[in-house]
Amino acid sequence: MPLLESCWSPCIWSSDVKTGSRAVAVYTAAMSVILITFIAYQMDGGDSTQLWNPLFEADVRESLQIFGIIFIIIFVAFIVSSVLMVIGINIWMRGMMLPWMIIMGLIISFQLIFGLWLLGGYYIYLDATFAALIDFVWMAYNIYCWLCVFSQYQIILEMQSPNIEILVEY
Repeated sequence: MPLLESCWSPCIWSSDVKTGSRAVAVYTAAMSVILITFIAYQMDGGDSTQLWNPLFEADVRESLQIFGIIFIIIFVAFIVSSVLMVIGINIWMRGMMLPWMIIMGLIISFQLIFGLWLLGGYYIYLDATFAALIDFVWMAYNIYCWLCVFSQYQIILEMQSPNIEILVEY
């Protein structure tokens, strides 16, 4: 039995989780492209001095380049997994949804850790506390998107499970 039967959020309105999962894939791919562009801008010498930025304390010449490449690889994998998820939904193959669910789980974990880091390290600054609040709201939205995709995964699992009744007693 799926957790959600429809996908209703501020950005995605769908009466079923299948269409909602497709919309979530578009959202995550688009967000990945935006974040890749932002990270590439910072790696090229753009401004990375904002307190709310995950690469805030990174050295522009060394650690920013290393972590920027790691983030870009993760987001490219996220785009690929979004495409695989849509293909998996269309052909009813739940295994193609797993990479997206795993990467989104990692991103949600990173958002939680980053928000706690902002609160723990910079709680005396009101803008850092507000940035942590925004991060937690975005994390909650990503959790809802993950639940929408997981519900579609459960529907496919239920549809592919054999319903065999053995009528002969042993």
